Amino acid sequence: MRRSRPRFPPWRQNRPPYQHSYRPPFSQHQFQQNQSSDVFDFLNLPEAFPSIKQLFDDPILTAIIMERIQQITPAAADSFALMNFGSVIRQKLDILVLSPSSFTACQVSEVRDVGSYKHNTINNPPIGSQIPLTSDLVVVLKTLPTREAIDQLGNRLKQDLQNEIELLSIRSTDYGLSLENGNMAVHVLLTTLPTNWQSLDSSLHLDRTICKQNFYAIKHAKWVDEVCIHPSNKLLVRLLKDLRQRFNGLEPLNPWLINLLAHHCVTNNNNSTEQLPPSYAFKRALQLLSSGLFLPGSNGLYDPINDTYTNLSRPKPIMTLEEQDRLCYTSQTLLRALAIHPKYVLGTENGPDIFAGPCELNGVMFVANEPIVFKDQSNGHSIDDTQQQAMFAEVNS
Repeated sequence: MRRSRPRFPPWRQNRPPYQHSYRPPFSQHQFQQNQSSDVFDFLNLPEAFPSIKQLFDDPILTAIIMERIQQITPAAADSFALMNFGSVIRQKLDILVLSPSSFTACQVSEVRDVGSYKHNTINNPPIGSQIPLTSDLVVVLKTLPTREAIDQLGNRLKQDLQNEIELLSIRSTDYGLSLENGNMAVHVLLTTLPTNWQSLDSSLHLDRTICKQNFYAIKHAKWVDEVCIHPSNKLLVRLLKDLRQRFNGLEPLNPWLINLLAHHCVTNNNNSTEQLPPSYAFKRALQLLSSGLFLPGSNGLYDPINDTYTNLSRPKPIMTLEEQDRLCYTSQTLLRALAIHPKYVLGTENGPDIFAGPCELNGVMFVANEPIVFKDQSNGHSIDDTQQQAMFAEVNS
């Protein structure tokens, strides 16, 4: 009798039944994605905190907030002068779009307004600093942004503007051009069409990462104009930018993260269409940062432009581990200080440096939170200077 054929080849006969094929273990990136979750938020737990259902505005904190907003908002005359300065520069750039044959060094595709001035969230520079009041323009080139073309574009603008604006200085920067006139400046963020990105050479052209960041600044500005229209949203953006300017621990918050955070705090109200009052939204922003909104394992904030979340592990993370920890413990310290001396936190009154060591804050002994991650422990999560500069190129505020 003929011997029957084995059901499996010899090398599979001893294999346990229903055993799946071998798969390598999950990578660290996949593990962090699967383990990520939302941070603790009072507002999204109405069953555990019934008093949160009624959103009462804090009149004392609101008065302090409005006082600070008046202090950091530029004067009408300065804002009007900056608007005229930016309008004149944009007119000269629009001429290059309409008459490309008049300038052969590069071809301009379009010019867009972006940044804090466009969104009416610009703040005064710190008192005593030499930082000018700035607005931002993105110039998209059809051609490759070579260093020679950028210099010639700056010379062309200086030549066109010398008869209209006095004391004008133009200098090349990592992100494009900076045109300064006394206490005002217009940053020209140069980029090129996405089809040209693969042809960029860092030794000849503007850095590819910076070109991408400048191009995405147009999408960011469009999203802010369409979505972040509530006055509380703009007010909270001003407060967070001012807070970041005065406390170094909040420096990792770039302008785009501030816009996402402000929009989330004002509008994400437990599936309600009601907008949060400024005092409550400001407290909520510090609470979310204190709860570890940008720590590993947190979902972070949803980025509508990239259709992803801001804090998942990436090849190029937005913050180092040390920066994430610094942002968290600084927010925790400020949240405690807000309950003791809100005028100091918001900047309407001077006080001791609470991060320098134990001090007396409004009659209470105060000790700041301490870091648990240091720079030498951030291996594998570092970010170079070029990427860091590109993050802050969108809005210099």
